[in-house]
Amino acid sequence: MTPNFVIEQNDASVWDEISLPPQEIKQLYTIAQNGATGSISSLRDFLGMNVDIHLNCLTFLPFAVLIDRIKLFYQNNIGFHLRFSGDISGKIYTFFRQEDAHHLIERMLGQKRKPGRSLNRVETSVLSELVNIVSNTFWRALSEKTTLNWFFTPPTSVTDLNRSLVYSAKIYNLDNLLLHFEYIIPILEIRFQFIILPARHTINKILSELNSLPVVEKIKE
Repeated sequence: MTPNFVIEQNDASVWDEISLPPQEIKQLYTIAQNGATGSISSLRDFLGMNVDIHLNCLTFLPFAVLIDRIKLFYQNNIGFHLRFSGDISGKIYTFFRQEDAHHLIERMLGQKRKPGRSLNRVETSVLSELVNIVSNTFWRALSEKTTLNWFFTPPTSVTDLNRSLVYSAKIYNLDNLLLHFEYIIPILEIRFQFIILPARHTINKILSELNSLPVVEKIKE
């Protein structure tokens, strides 16, 4: 599989000198895919079905572009966030389209939801645990390839994704570009978004660590 990654900019960010080394980006893509692969066993145990999960795309993008994209494509969403700190710091947001989240919950719990009803505690915990599994395996995959010492809080739900993101941007000294991973669970036809809001030169620290790794071979199918 050929790595699928994109660097997006807007009118404000094109004036910044943004240079991302392609080899290190490939390394990061591989790490994220390895994290997804590492989560398969736990997801199968948790969901009780023979599922796979794939990294569909890695995108570097400015904060303003992320907000515009959510408004255009993910207005009805269910999201979670967690904080990470240590050698690198920032926040991670994971969110689903509402219909995808409901479909996942129904498959997991084996019963249809009543339309228009808010998620109850059990339903929220289903999504939270999936987020926790994927976050943990990404942490493990990155930690195995770098010397970075970092940890994160348990995921909690957010009632207003855009408002929470804007608030985080105000209190964190964010890097110029954010990291957006899109994951797919093919058998359920579900996509979910994994957004890293890196602070205090976190992206540079990660890329610097990856610079010392061997050259990435082409990802085989």
